[in-house]
Amino acid sequence: MTVYLIEAKEQPLSPGRAGWFSYQTKTDMYGALALCLKNAYSCCMNLKGQPINRLNDVLMKYVFAREDQKAVTLSLINAVFAAENYALLEDFQFLDRELDPSHPEDKEVRLDILGRSSDGTSVNVEVQVDSFKWMTKRLLYYWARRYALKRGETYGKLARTVSIAILNYVLFPELPHDYHHAFAVLHTKHPEVHLSDDLEIHCIELPKFEQQRSDIATLNPLGKWLAYFSKKTPVEDLETIAMQEPMINQAVQAEQHFMQDRDLVTAYEMAEKAERDRYAREQFLLDEGRAQGFSQGFSQGISQGISQGISQGISQGISQGRSEVALAMLEGGLPLEQIAKFTGLSAAEIEALRKVQ
Repeated sequence: MTVYLIEAKEQPLSPGRAGWFSYQTKTDMYGALALCLKNAYSCCMNLKGQPINRLNDVLMKYVFAREDQKAVTLSLINAVFAAENYALLEDFQFLDRELDPSHPEDKEVRLDILGRSSDGTSVNVEVQVDSFKWMTKRLLYYWARRYALKRGETYGKLARTVSIAILNYVLFPELPHDYHHAFAVLHTKHPEVHLSDDLEIHCIELPKFEQQRSDIATLNPLGKWLAYFSKKTPVEDLETIAMQEPMINQAVQAEQHFMQDRDLVTAYEMAEKAERDRYAREQFLLDEGRAQGFSQGFSQGISQGISQGISQGISQGISQGRSEVALAMLEGGLPLEQIAKFTGLSAAEIEALRKVQ
């Protein structure tokens, strides 16, 4: 399709205006929008020759966890709800993503995106790139920590509490044709009867979506958001989706600003490197565990070696990965607040790393 543009007159931005330019015809407006999108995609679809990873923790938080982007976050959340006919939210306010433990021995909880709507609904959105053995228990733990009362509050204060997990792996292989799984508390003999609508957990498996994805014209709002996250979506398809969905277009525009900030790009690359290093360590420990296991005997070695390799790889890899990113950012001279935001480490933890640097 050929788009013809007529000269546009530059004007100051004023209240109520949609942009910096006025156009003589709708053809001008849509043509200019298409040109802006094409420029944005040329910047955002590739970084040093590699497709951009929209599940990168640093980029994810920039696009979805900032105050000026909450309309984008609300669009993603409502797309998940609409896919399963759950009640939509009218608004969304971000909350502190870190939940302090009630007791010293409690596990600290860090959430990727956390917020609440005016009706009291609490929503957490998180991304998991790698398979996690106890993922279902982890989801319940995070959910339970948020479904709580403050001292003096009554049970009536408890409200709908939702967890949304976007997974870059398959959690439910026994359900090969379903990529969106919604869980609630139901009567086992009469599933139409809910004990409560307060518990709501969504698991979305990106690899299954990529395998089953049909023509973009048939995608529902959630499908369009998953196409946005997928590295396998052709540039032309993503351009079309962004033209149809204003909030996805806004997400792409945020990526363009992200890529123009050297510190943010450095943090992005450090997070990518830490993820690659963590994966390599886990594979090494797993291989070492297997080798040690086989040397000690087939039956005993398989059980002990694989178990040791996996447990050490996950526990050490995740912890070391966060620390390595923080150290690299310290060496790069990034502010402590920015390091804490991108790594999830507390200020005290970062200071401790600085001392042993």
